[in-house]
Amino acid sequence: FLNFHFGIFCFIFSILSIQLATNKQVARSSIRSSSSLDTIPTIQTMASLQSALKFLSLPNACPLSIIALDPATGKPLAVNSAFESIFGPFYKFKEWEFGDAATEDDDGGSNRTRFRGAIQVVCDSLLKHNGDDDVGAAVLGNTNGNGNGNIRNVEMLTLGTNEAGLPVRKYFDWSIGWVKLDSEEDKMNAAVMLYGTLVNEVESTNRARDAELIDFFQNAPIAMHWLNGDGTILWANQTEMNVLGYTAEEYIGQPIMNFCPDEKELVLEIFKQLGSGKTIKDVPVRFTTKDSKIVHLLIDSNVAYNKDGSFGHTRCFIRDDTARKIQDSRVQVLLDENERSLRMLDNFLSRTLHHVMGPLHALRATCDLICDRLQTSTPHYIDYTNKENLENADLLQRASDTISGSARMIADVSDLARFDEGAMLRTKFTSFDLRKLGIEAIEKIKFKDLRFNGGDDGITVSVKFLGGGGPDTLNTDRQVLLRVLDHLLENAVREADPGGNIHLQITSFPPSATTNSAGPVLVEVLDDGKGLP
Repeated sequence: FLNFHFGIFCFIFSILSIQLATNKQVARSSIRSSSSLDTIPTIQTMASLQSALKFLSLPNACPLSIIALDPATGKPLAVNSAFESIFGPFYKFKEWEFGDAATEDDDGGSNRTRFRGAIQVVCDSLLKHNGDDDVGAAVLGNTNGNGNGNIRNVEMLTLGTNEAGLPVRKYFDWSIGWVKLDSEEDKMNAAVMLYGTLVNEVESTNRARDAELIDFFQNAPIAMHWLNGDGTILWANQTEMNVLGYTAEEYIGQPIMNFCPDEKELVLEIFKQLGSGKTIKDVPVRFTTKDSKIVHLLIDSNVAYNKDGSFGHTRCFIRDDTARKIQDSRVQVLLDENERSLRMLDNFLSRTLHHVMGPLHALRATCDLICDRLQTSTPHYIDYTNKENLENADLLQRASDTISGSARMIADVSDLARFDEGAMLRTKFTSFDLRKLGIEAIEKIKFKDLRFNGGDDGITVSVKFLGGGGPDTLNTDRQVLLRVLDHLLENAVREADPGGNIHLQITSFPPSATTNSAGPVLVEVLDDGKGLP
């Protein structure tokens, strides 16, 4: 449809050029070759245009609405009959600047501004070149410097579509250029030409629907683009260009690799995955903005294939990942700082516990010494029949046991802090009797410190050595194993029900016949209590 009208447009311009060449000697007179020609005004400053405007006798048969404008004022010079049948008689708007015939949008949009701007570009170019060219071809995107172009969907105020001449709004597509006119005076001898096509209601509705869809994609809150098989950007929405700071001329038609130069291998891998029919999701890619900043983006994409199965274009959806990257970096900084603070706290705690251990050992030794003297003193020094002395000796013994328990707990905490710092456990291997180790572990249980009532609550603790065919002895670090058994038994006694039974069960297995290595030893603490919470 557009090609057909463009052909008509070019044909008219061709005939116009011939008409102008043959009319160079025609005297200036009033033009009355058609009803539209009766409306041509007599303008003293543009009298030289009269003979040249005879070309309108030919466009009267053209379905396009044609109007000639004075480039200096923007006011109409002449129109054809198709124009008058829609816009009304020439006298109604002859004093208008024709750009004002475009309506302003109800929401304060740019309909009139856009139309007037397109006319002004051609007027400025015409005045600059002084009409050097015979005809300014109205071609969209023309780069010959004439400033010609097309403008679509312009809402115009028409006065000739009804008998009463009431204003009616209609949409037009306009092609804008200029035409050189004959003049015997050393003055401007050209006019701005507008060729309009009325947009029918069906097409207007379709265009409105298309415009809504285009706006949906162009201004979507997520960036989108299409790439062809070699990575050239076929289309990108305005959101993406806003993110990167490029204009359409700077971005579309360029290889995508130009905008993510540090991710060449990743982009090639993405195309490899897409080419194999896969869909990619949440792939992080670093893009470079126009002002050379790095933005982190997440890409979701798949491929739209042509009917013959060949690669058509990608469908890429892009989300800005910079905020998440910044948040992750901040979280990492906080984690690092937290770990550093914990290490400092562990170091402080380890040093503090180390300093506390010395006084605790000294205090326990003092309690043991005094208690021993109370128990071994001569009768004339201590009266063992004195109940108060017996109570003092028992109190000192309990204090010593409590201090010993506190020292063990501090040693455990200190060792745990050292392990967190990367310290290694140093073991000393010796051979010892398993049964005797179990008995020693049971004898070290302090019921008074583990039970609320200070007694044993009828709890029975026993050791069972099950000879599974293995040896009675074990070669390992005796102190470390005893320390583990102490904790297991203390936990069992602390959580056991009154009158419960606790068994320390040790099972020794024979050496392996295949590997010729020592057999394992299984140490278990079994109880009938509720267990640890």
